[in-house]
Amino acid sequence: MVHILRELNTKGLRARAVSIAHLPELEEELEERRINGDLQEGFFRERLADFQFEPPESMPKASTIIIIAFPQPIIQVSFHRNGDRSPLIIPPTYQFYPNTVTERLLKKVLSQTGHRLARTILPLKLLAVRSGLGSYGRNNICYVPGMGSYHRLMAFFTDFPLTEDSWQSAKLMESCSRCSACLYSCPTGAITPNRFLIRAHRCLTYLNERPSEFPAWVNPSWHNALVGCMRCQEVCPANASFKKIIEPRDYFSKEESRILLNEVNPAKLSLSMRKRLKKLGLWEYVDLLPRNIRLVMDELKK
Repeated sequence: MVHILRELNTKGLRARAVSIAHLPELEEELEERRINGDLQEGFFRERLADFQFEPPESMPKASTIIIIAFPQPIIQVSFHRNGDRSPLIIPPTYQFYPNTVTERLLKKVLSQTGHRLARTILPLKLLAVRSGLGSYGRNNICYVPGMGSYHRLMAFFTDFPLTEDSWQSAKLMESCSRCSACLYSCPTGAITPNRFLIRAHRCLTYLNERPSEFPAWVNPSWHNALVGCMRCQEVCPANASFKKIIEPRDYFSKEESRILLNEVNPAKLSLSMRKRLKKLGLWEYVDLLPRNIRLVMDELKK
């Protein structure tokens, strides 16, 4: 297993491996947070109830979970509206292509020894910090050495035998004990000084990824990204070396922007448009784009 982790490291990724024997503990930890009221019931049912804490039937001899962080910058996408062209940002983590690239690489390495790989549906942040791959920030985001919070997490089952289990207790970054930058920058009050977990149901990311109306207490000026939110990550000292990395990725013409803003049926979008939205990590949110584009562009004009 060590040589596999080293191979990933040479590609600029970071990885750890743990035994599948820890899956019940992972499940119990999430359930305990729900029972204790640390996670709002509605949020839990919507976001955390579908995890699968066992290997797929297609891999009955799975013994190991590989957890990986793939570096991912903020990306910039431009749209037209009312004669204005505006670059809007998409935070790290939304693009799926790193999963495809990493899965292909791992399958190639594992095939050399006759071993296999399977995707997981697991709580990746919790898994990453329990594996020692990263640490929690006060904002409950996972920070990975050399990447900060600018990465995408993924995990895979494999039947490759584990030689060293990196399982450990979840840790908060040591620097967080002396810092409150994210606490004071969070516009919704999701981050509080008196609890380890954020109030996730108040997080702007959670709210703008949903199709429902925003609560009345959400100020339009808080919106800063096409989906998600960058407020707590932008001010975090642990991201000082990475926050200026913004990669222009796509540009939607006036006509393409008009189509997206007019709430067109996703099934009627051109194949080219669908491919671009999927590549950007936006296809899952295509129904929300008209609302979110308008909100952020309105704030940029002020």
